[in-house]
Amino acid sequence: MKLYHFPSPNPQKVTFALNELGLDCELAPVDLAKGEHRQPDFLAINPAGRVPVLVDGALTLTESHAILAYLGDRAGRLWPTTAAGRALALQWLFYLAQHIMPAAGQVALPLRAKVSGVAADEAAVNQGRQAFAAALPLVEANLAANRWLTGDAFSLVDCAYGPILNVADRAGFSFAEFPQTGSYLERLRARPAWQQTPKLPFL
Repeated sequence: MKLYHFPSPNPQKVTFALNELGLDCELAPVDLAKGEHRQPDFLAINPAGRVPVLVDGALTLTESHAILAYLGDRAGRLWPTTAAGRALALQWLFYLAQHIMPAAGQVALPLRAKVSGVAADEAAVNQGRQAFAAALPLVEANLAANRWLTGDAFSLVDCAYGPILNVADRAGFSFAEFPQTGSYLERLRARPAWQQTPKLPFL
């Protein structure tokens, strides 16, 4: 397997998962700051010009959550084996993609500015903080009853949430009103697989 990667949150989901699963995978760096994702060689692999991209033989996958599901099925670990379990895992991944990640992206604009060199729009940052806070109560309530998002056992769903919560925290979002989520983030950060995941200096 080969993973086209930059140490930002979406690719981190996959490297975190690979570390948890103990799977061998070549990391192929794609420097977004230098515009390597817009070069013809990379666009031939992913015309959308985004990372991560996983190549496994004849298969090329370009969405981080699809990659996580594939890795879980491939490894037979940290991913549900029942239809109901997979539906629950996908529910939390869809919630992350639809309700949390867009807001987190706005919260993290000051950090993205360090990569792009483009100043952050403070109004957009504040809007993102409000939307992020509005999306967290469902996560908070779930974590009040469960150690991990899908229950008592860690799963690849947690690999998806960790980098997103981490970048919001590093960008200055306070989890004081969401103590269960804050504690969950610290549990994720304590995992050796996360500590081994490549990160930008400010993440």
